[in-house]
Parts: sequence; C-alpha cells; structure tokens
Amino acid sequence: MVTNLKLARIKKGMKQKDLAQKVGITSQYLMNLEKGKSKNPSIMIMKKLSEELECSVEELFFSDEGAATPNDVKKDSESN
Repeated sequence: MVTNLKLARIKKGMKQKDLAQKVGITSQYLMNLEKGKSKNPSIMIMKKLSEELECSVEELFFSDEGAATPNDVKKDSESN
C-alpha cells in the first residue's frame, strides 16, 4: 500500500529530494516515511510536510481513508 504522504507528494508533482530539502530532512528519511519504515516523525516535521503538501497532518499520517494502492499512484502519474 502506498502511504497518503507519498500520494500527496506525487499529486503535487514534487520530487522526494525537493520536498525533503524544503522541509529540512534527508530524502532517505522522506523515503522511509513514505514506505512506512520510519513511523514516528516529530510534530514539527509532520507540520512542515503538511504545509508543503497543503494537506492536514491527519490526512497525511493518521487517515486510512483514501489510502492508495500502487496502481492508483501509477494511474495518477500517467495522467500528469
């Protein structure tokens, strides 16, 4: 399953390295957050990500609603 964080980033047309730089984290850490390998980002990081992606913290990190499958992401990427 693809995380809401990754889906929101793709919908905004942002690359991992660009979003990570704006938020002040490494692209490796962002990748781990998107894959669910890092599960406890600080409140500050969650807020910065939500501001950059124009989503609420709840939507990005605490909502299973609208969680995407890899096929959803592929379809979304193809439509851009």
